[in-house]
Amino acid sequence: MKQPLRILSVIDIPWNSGLAAYAFDQARALRGAGHTVVFACPEGSAASDLAAREGYKYFLIPGRREYLRLPPALLRLRAAVRGERIDAVCAHTGRAQTLGFLLGPPLLRVKADVKKPSAGSAFSPVRKTIAASAYIGKMYLDAGLDSSRLAVIRQGVDLPPASTPKSSAPFRIGLLGRLDPVKGHECFLRAAAELLRSGVKAEFHIAGCEANLKYADLLGTAEELEIDGSVVFHGKVADPRAFMASCDAGVIASLGSEAVSRAALEWLASGRALIATSAGSLPEFVAPEYLVPPGDHSALAAKIAALLSDPGKLKTLGEENRARAARDFSREAFASATCAVFEEALGSAL
Repeated sequence: MKQPLRILSVIDIPWNSGLAAYAFDQARALRGAGHTVVFACPEGSAASDLAAREGYKYFLIPGRREYLRLPPALLRLRAAVRGERIDAVCAHTGRAQTLGFLLGPPLLRVKADVKKPSAGSAFSPVRKTIAASAYIGKMYLDAGLDSSRLAVIRQGVDLPPASTPKSSAPFRIGLLGRLDPVKGHECFLRAAAELLRSGVKAEFHIAGCEANLKYADLLGTAEELEIDGSVVFHGKVADPRAFMASCDAGVIASLGSEAVSRAALEWLASGRALIATSAGSLPEFVAPEYLVPPGDHSALAAKIAALLSDPGKLKTLGEENRARAARDFSREAFASATCAVFEEALGSAL
């Protein structure tokens, strides 16, 4: 590192999403390397909460629909950029990218969501684009972005204490994720019904917060399939890793989205076998032999059945997944790659 950087991280969404989680981990990585990160974010947002909790300085910007408040906020933020001697602006959404361009310092774009990107004239001031997965990176390349201006940096993950799955039935098969049709909960339940009808002895556990689906909806589906006695609904869990450790294998049944998959990283780190659809970035985390087409509940059931027929494979695959998380997705690797991109992109500006 030639000299410490001062970076303004602009994140204008209020909620804690995969995009926000990536922004927070990026800020921690940069600060850990000696750089200074300042946030620009809406009041009461997940970003302002994190900044207050972890000691980052932050400046307030209007929410996404507060259009009339944007011009005076932009003037205040320009003054803050000068006062804080900001070297670069890091934008985490398209609106934040526009705001960053208007602020003046060198601009970097980070993308960790599924929205299709544009690489047109509005992208000309962006020095470097950081994609949180190769799937997102390909979207940019397909949109015409020069590969020399793109870096793929996948998020890192900590390893929880090691634990071993059971070696005998009934096995616990888990799905962790917000309740939304795109997450494939119905497909998971239909696969469970097929497995149970075939004589497989297993329990099926679902955890996550309600979003565009309710637990009552999933319970109704389970009752229609006559498997409600073998399905456990946990609701939003305080400790997702404890939920994963309580399962013998994990499933990601998503029908789409998954531009990044924090759940896949966590299942790998937990040392559990993981079966997933081929949606989004999931093939970057899951070997081809454990992938199924999105929405194909029979293929999902067949993959789970094959895995459960060999309990030793549950343990072996879990150990392989944990080793891969430690090797390819460590916090250290994420931090090193992140700092290298920022320092290279801004070297000529300092």
